[in-house]
Amino acid sequence: DPLPVPTSAGDAGTSPRLTVDNINPLTNRMLLEYMGRRGIDADIAKAYCKEAYYHFSGRKDRRCFAVAFPNDKGGMELRNPIFKGCAGVKAVTCLDNGGDRCAVFEGFMDFLSYLQYAREHPGLPPMNFCILNSTAMAGRSGEFLSRHRLVHAFLDNDEAGRRTLAELTRRCPRSQVIDHAHLYRDYKDLNDFWIARKRLRNDSEETKTESRKPQLRPKGGMKV
Repeated sequence: DPLPVPTSAGDAGTSPRLTVDNINPLTNRMLLEYMGRRGIDADIAKAYCKEAYYHFSGRKDRRCFAVAFPNDKGGMELRNPIFKGCAGVKAVTCLDNGGDRCAVFEGFMDFLSYLQYAREHPGLPPMNFCILNSTAMAGRSGEFLSRHRLVHAFLDNDEAGRRTLAELTRRCPRSQVIDHAHLYRDYKDLNDFWIARKRLRNDSEETKTESRKPQLRPKGGMKV
């Protein structure tokens, strides 16, 4: 069935409404390119995301599409280069792999960035995952997070991230909550860090390639 929801947390009576028409496996070239610009490989994006087609109230003739990340209540986080929203019920996304460690993220782009990092560092310990999908959902994650001996927090480097860390620590008194935001302290969040890391690596590779190319030299040598 279509999922009609307000596009913002404002007055549902005055906000445009969004209806999801179709949900498909993630194959849309433009969405995969968008994920690539966010530093996420296609196979990782396809494993955890889908593509959603939707329209806004009064604009059924104008069909939009976005990357869709499911939550535990059947809703979806929607992202494309110009839109950030939610379809259906707003909720957390918990992925239980049976371990006693859990990594917690504010958004799914940070979660996918962690998976990219883990791909390059196979020695990292196995993790369960909790994606809040909004700092407002921190209070609803306590039951899942508190089951873990260690909670690894990869939250944003801002005031909202610090408040969320404090709330998670309060709600998980028997867990050791470890703040990892200092690892990317020069960036807003883990995804921004990962994008910058990949860009730096690509620039480095391009520099190496250019240095190996034969160089044309003017006759008589270079003159300044």
